[in-house]
Amino acid sequence: MAKLVTLGRALTSWYFAGPAAVILGLAIGGVVFFFVAPGKPAVGVINIPFTVIDGSSAFVIGQHLDYALQDDSIKAVVIAISSPGGGASSSERLYLHTRRLRDEKPVVFVMHGLVASGGFMMAMGGNYSYAQPSSLVGNVGVVGISGGTLPPILPEIITTTGPHKLTGGSRQHWVELIDQLKDRFSKMVIHERGDRLRMTEEKLLEGAIYAGGEAVSLGLVDEIGVTGDAVEKAAELAGIGSYKLVDVNARVFEKYGWRAQLTHLPLDAVTGDGAAAGSKSDRAGEAPEDQYGQPLMGILGQEQVNPLSNLPIEIGQPNIYYLYTGYGH
Repeated sequence: MAKLVTLGRALTSWYFAGPAAVILGLAIGGVVFFFVAPGKPAVGVINIPFTVIDGSSAFVIGQHLDYALQDDSIKAVVIAISSPGGGASSSERLYLHTRRLRDEKPVVFVMHGLVASGGFMMAMGGNYSYAQPSSLVGNVGVVGISGGTLPPILPEIITTTGPHKLTGGSRQHWVELIDQLKDRFSKMVIHERGDRLRMTEEKLLEGAIYAGGEAVSLGLVDEIGVTGDAVEKAAELAGIGSYKLVDVNARVFEKYGWRAQLTHLPLDAVTGDGAAAGSKSDRAGEAPEDQYGQPLMGILGQEQVNPLSNLPIEIGQPNIYYLYTGYGH
């Protein structure tokens, strides 16, 4: 019995209690590290291949931006983009969406191929930008098809309030409206680029496209570089030294399937600012569903509808674009 008492006192002495406490602490720390503590921080990469920006593609791109925003493990985001722009409203929406992401996490753009007009507008929502020497960048301006060029010939049964109720305004009014959008576009670029911009507003509004090297010298882009450079810059801005990469495209695809793929949308598939014509969901005649069985995009914008069956007028959409068309070249 005396031997057991002596052994108990020895085990509770500091000779044994100290090392035991250290071992126990290491064991608990290991459990916390592997099962409780957050994993390695990540840089999320979003790849936007050559895409015309319209209501449909803007929705899909928005899903990628939202994923990067909501994933707490993603501390910075790189967006590789190639786009000639597209609908004015959709382009502005992506700029504002990207800027909201920038408010929470650093966003770095890398411009591949052509990044013009509305595509360039979206890139203004980031913190920093790269381009390749052969990238084509810029084209600040507006393309518009003015309404009210001819007085409508209406059946006597139709009555309207105001001379521009159907057209939205005279030709002069539409020219002034487009001019306002042009000025807002240029002011946005000037605001976002700040002291980095080395060209006058008049020069900016010529709507020219510049090769990557010249775009950098003019302050439209920050540096010449590729996606790897953008990843390193994003990590630097986030203050993370050790990180992993997250393919946001793959994550969103896993969540939503083919409907969330970013693919090329030809120019002739764009109608106004609505959905691209001839999509799979259009041909199937039904709205796509996500993995939970709920409509992902609903049925809005799928078909032309006549709000009044007896009204012999087609419902049109605003034909205003931040878009490089290459017309005349």
